[in-house]
Amino acid sequence: MEIEFVVDRPQEVAEATLTVTALVSKLWSELGYAPMDVVLNDEPLAEGLTVPGGGDLPQDNVFAVPGSLLEPGRNTLVVRSSEDARSMLWLYRVTVDPVHARGQSERALAATAARESVFAYATELRALDAKAWVDGEELLLHVDRGENSLPEQLSWRTADGAEAAVGFQSNMSEFLGQHRAADGTLSEFRGRLAGSWAFPGGTGGRRVWRFQTEEGWGGGWHRSDELRLLVDDGGAPVERVTWRDQRGNSGTVALRADVGDFIGYYRRYNEGPIGYRGRTCPK
Repeated sequence: MEIEFVVDRPQEVAEATLTVTALVSKLWSELGYAPMDVVLNDEPLAEGLTVPGGGDLPQDNVFAVPGSLLEPGRNTLVVRSSEDARSMLWLYRVTVDPVHARGQSERALAATAARESVFAYATELRALDAKAWVDGEELLLHVDRGENSLPEQLSWRTADGAEAAVGFQSNMSEFLGQHRAADGTLSEFRGRLAGSWAFPGGTGGRRVWRFQTEEGWGGGWHRSDELRLLVDDGGAPVERVTWRDQRGNSGTVALRADVGDFIGYYRRYNEGPIGYRGRTCPK
């Protein structure tokens, strides 16, 4: 694969960070073999590199690019598998950032993907002692606290005691998890994306909790970003929601629907947990 990108002022970039996210497919039950070459402007950055991971998950392969290899105007990056490869080299993402702004491409891609943050899923359940899947209720969800990142994991409990926990595909097309009904019935739980919208589209008049929030640290409470929550599985109202997003941020809140507030904790990907509380925004 050949990629072209433009550098306006290469003399201002002492070093760039190149990230190639890739996977080598397996040879049935054996490890795959597809060494990777990475070449920038005809200069090799890597030759015969074996992507780690054994073919189970995509891996980030990070390279330091000396600024001297960058040219003013158009630059050409080539990523290829070696001629003696015996399995497939799958490329998922390639980004190039100035070293002082590394990660900005990934954040920009995540923000673009998060523009549509209201999701509807057609669901199915299969009890542990059953062979067939049966149709479930539509799941409608929206979790947003201004991080510009989509959910990776989500769990919730409703007021009648039912609860569920699911994990999402990175593109939000599917989820898989488990569901425990109010009567204790335990089932596999899966869903396929039926629609997605930019907020407030797709909410269809459902109650979206909008909270003014505070974070507790340093012995006091401090104003934080607005939190919006909608988890509707067709059953009773939710009373607890826990989530983790694709950037590693996570949080959990316990709701008091009759009062309109919550208490919980929030954790940014590079920090420990902090106190978290909120009250519904004025209408």
